[in-house]
Amino acid sequence: MDLHVTQHDRLTLVSGLPRMFDYTVCPDFQRLLAAHLEKAPAVLVFDLSGVEFMDSSAIGSLITIRNRLLPAGGTVGLCSITDGVAKVLRIADLGKVFALHADVPAALAAARD
Repeated sequence: MDLHVTQHDRLTLVSGLPRMFDYTVCPDFQRLLAAHLEKAPAVLVFDLSGVEFMDSSAIGSLITIRNRLLPAGGTVGLCSITDGVAKVLRIADLGKVFALHADVPAALAAARD
């Protein structure tokens, strides 16, 4: 997995998530991201543009990260969501859990507000 983590003022953007975001990659995903969570970013956004499939383990990983940031006032957002993943997020009603953005520029604009 080749995660790319970039800082944009208050927003930390994570891209490079795997095409198949499932239980087989979640341990590596959490391990690679752990160092970036030590600073407790105010806004953490995952760019899902390359993710074609997401299972419950991946959703659980994202919720775990969200729960780690909440006590410090942090939020987690998702952007550039593909159709298949959007369907899973709708079924699980995760629009109430994560901020959803059309794309990276929309996520950056929302973080500035």
